[in-house]
Amino acid sequence: MVLLRGDPVKLALSLLMVLSYGSSVLGNGLIRNDCVCDPLNAFLDSLPLNRERTDQLLETDGYQGRAHRVVTKDGYVLKLYQIWRDQQPVVNSTRGTILLQHGIMHSSSDWLVLGPGRSIAYQLVDLGYDVWLANSRSTMNSHQHEKFCTCSKEFWDYSWHEQGFYDLPAMIDTVLNETQQQRLRLLVYSEGGAMAMVMLSTRPEYNDKLIALDAMAPAAFVSNTWYRYLAIPFAKIPKVFRSAYALYSTNEVTVEACQTEYQICSDLYFQFLNGESVGMNRSWVDRIYQAMPAGGSIKEVLHYVQLIWTRKFAPFDHGPSKNLRLYGQRTPPEYPLDRVSVPVNIHYGLRDKIVDPVGVMRLGSRLINSPRVRMRPYDELQHSDFIYGDAAYNMVYKDVLMWITE
Repeated sequence: MVLLRGDPVKLALSLLMVLSYGSSVLGNGLIRNDCVCDPLNAFLDSLPLNRERTDQLLETDGYQGRAHRVVTKDGYVLKLYQIWRDQQPVVNSTRGTILLQHGIMHSSSDWLVLGPGRSIAYQLVDLGYDVWLANSRSTMNSHQHEKFCTCSKEFWDYSWHEQGFYDLPAMIDTVLNETQQQRLRLLVYSEGGAMAMVMLSTRPEYNDKLIALDAMAPAAFVSNTWYRYLAIPFAKIPKVFRSAYALYSTNEVTVEACQTEYQICSDLYFQFLNGESVGMNRSWVDRIYQAMPAGGSIKEVLHYVQLIWTRKFAPFDHGPSKNLRLYGQRTPPEYPLDRVSVPVNIHYGLRDKIVDPVGVMRLGSRLINSPRVRMRPYDELQHSDFIYGDAAYNMVYKDVLMWITE
C-alpha cells in the first residue's frame, strides 16, 4: 500500500474519515459469520491486524509475557497480559500486584512504547512488582465476542461505561484469582480514569479489591476541554453518526503505509501527538504508529460529547423513553462518586487541552469518601505527555513511582 505524497493535513483527515465512518448507504448489508454488516465495516474489519504487538515489543525489549483470556459477562473476549523480565512471578514473590489500564484508542502496547528503563510498566517490573496490562473490548488485542461478529453494529454498541462496568472488573477478578491476592493497585490513564470511576461508583464492592487508584490525566469531567468547540455542534446534529459505529484499528495497514512513506507518516504522527505534548521525542514515533490507534467505538466518543455538553459525569443518554426504563428517570443520573472509598492519587497537566485542570479539580472534590485524595499538577504538561515522550519519564513517572513505593 502506497501513501501518496500531498498535504499532510488532508491526508490525515482523509485517513480518519475512511477508518471511522461506516456508512449504510453502500448497500443493504453483508452476511458474514451469521451477522449482518454493511459492506464498508465488513471490509475494514477484514484488514489485517497485528494482534501480537505487545508480545513483539516485550521480546524486542528483553522482557517476557503471558496472555490470559478473559470473558466479560456481556460476552466480550479480552486479552490480559502478565509481564516479567527473567522469571515469571510466583505467588507472594513480588512487592505487590499492579494492573495498568490504557486510554481510548490505546492498548497494552502503549505502556511499552518508551522502552526499557523508561516505560512505567518496565520500571515497575524492574522494581519487583507483578505487572499486568489490560486490553479493553474492541482493541486489536481484544477483538472478539462470543456471540457477535466484529463487523456488526451490536459488537460496537458500547461506551466507556460498559468498559468500566464489565471489562475492568473482569480483568481485576482474573488478576486476583491468578495471583491469589485479595487486593491490587490500579494505574489508569485518560479514559481509563473514567472507567475506574464507573466501576468504583456503580460496583462499590470493587473498592475492597483495590489498594489504591493512581490516575494520570483522568478523563471524567471534561466540559472545559478545548474540544468542546467541536463537541457542541456534534451534540446538536447527532444524526451525522447514525450509520457510524466503529473506529477501527489501522495497525498492519498503517505499518505498511508508514514503511513505504516513512517521512510523511512520521510527520503526521509527530504533529498530531506533539500538539498534545511538550515532551514528545520523535525517536519513539516508529514504535507509536505500530501500536496506536488500537480501535474503539463511536459511542465512546459520543459519550464524551454528552459529558461536554451536559457538564455532568453520567451514564449514556439513550433518550427519555429508554432512560426511564434503564435509570428510572428521563435523564441519566450522575455517577455516585461518593461511593469511591479507596485512596486516590491524581496526576494532571496544567496545559492539558483534553483533560483540563478545572475538570480534574472537580473530580477530586467529588471523592468525598475517599480516605485520601492527592493531586499532583505539572506546569507545562499536556495530555500525551503522560504516556509518550521524555516528559513522562523525566517528570510524571518519578512521582507516580514515589507514591506507589512509599
